[in-house]
Parts: sequence; C-alpha cells; structure tokens
Amino acid sequence: MGESFTFDKEKMMTANTGILVLGVLWLVFWLGPAFSTFLVDSRWGHNFALPLTFMTVGIAYNFRMISCQLAAVIAAFFVVPGQLGFWSWCTATIIASSLLLIVLILYLIERGRETELLHPNPRLKSWLKLHLITFAYIGLGHIPLIFFLVRWPNPGSFVEFLPMEQSISIAAFNAMLIILILLAILERFVKKVGRFKVNRVGFFWSVLMIIIPLFTINATV
Repeated sequence: MGESFTFDKEKMMTANTGILVLGVLWLVFWLGPAFSTFLVDSRWGHNFALPLTFMTVGIAYNFRMISCQLAAVIAAFFVVPGQLGFWSWCTATIIASSLLLIVLILYLIERGRETELLHPNPRLKSWLKLHLITFAYIGLGHIPLIFFLVRWPNPGSFVEFLPMEQSISIAAFNAMLIILILLAILERFVKKVGRFKVNRVGFFWSVLMIIIPLFTINATV
C-alpha cells in the first residue's frame, strides 16, 4: 500500500500560505461579486494581475526550486510598473498570468530531474534558497508603499490606467499588507517571538485581511 497522506497543520499555517489563499480569494472576489465593477470601469482590472502575482509567490515558496522562485521574484517586481500606471490592466494581467504559468511549467520540468535546472555552486545555491523568496516578498511590499506614498496623495496622476481608490477598505487592505509582508519575511528567520509563533500570527493576520476590508467596503474617506 502507498503512503497515507497526513495534513501538517503546523506547516500549512504560515504567512506564505496566507498570501496564497489571499491571492486565490482576491481573484475569486473580482471574478465573482465585484466583476460588475470591472464591467463598468475596466481600470479595476488591475485587481486580476495582483492576486495572480500573490498566487505565483505563494506557489513558488512551496515548490522550493531556484528556477520557480526566481520567476516569482520577477513576477513580484513586475507589480511595480502596473501599480504606477505604466501599462493597462490587460497588459498587467497577461504578464502576471504568463509568469504564473512559467512557474508551473518549471515545476513540472524540475520534478522529473535529479538536479535542478539552475544548479550553481553550493554556497550560492544555499544563499539563493534562503533569500529568493524574501526578495519576492519585498517586491509585493511595493504594492502598499506605492499606494500610500505615490497614488494616495496624487490620485489624478494615474487615471488613464488606474481608478480612484480613495476608500477605507482599500487603505485598510494595503496597511495590513505591509504587516503581512513583514511577518512573512520574519517567519523565515524567527520561529517565535515571546509566546507567539510567528507563522501562526502571519496566517491569522492574512485571514483578518480578508474579513476587515469586506466589513469596511462601503465606507469612503
């Protein structure tokens, strides 16, 4: 008989899992209840590319191959031009979808190999394994930074490709995202802070990121 599957709750309850789930639910929300908003104003379509990028980073973390995680870093930093309104939602979505597909293809290729496609010397390999996903988190961290430091004070500068997003729910999501990114980075190097397990705090924080913005979705500033 084959080995039985066991669900390891401890390994699954992490900030990274939260990022993956957040991406999936964010995409479902915009393909479902919020799709009519996109039909009225297609600029809201940038909410397709962003969750796809979250999913790419979350999946690449679990694949643990250098090639997959390098593609995730590229995907995370491709958030920046879209958030700055340099290209349309359609271009951003095509790029995000393509990079997610590349990660999945790389995994399928890598899975059947004895050595990884990217196989540097042992020291560099260890460094990349340790830090690549952290760089991907830093890329995602540009989302709230651009929102608060660039787009919030200058909303009219991005109206060609991005909608006016002056709402409490969007501000709450971006503020909470900063903390989630910090928790995701922290849990890679620290297991506990006092009595609290960092990975569990990150996971439950990601759950709150789904609940709180929904409660405030009809509020405006």
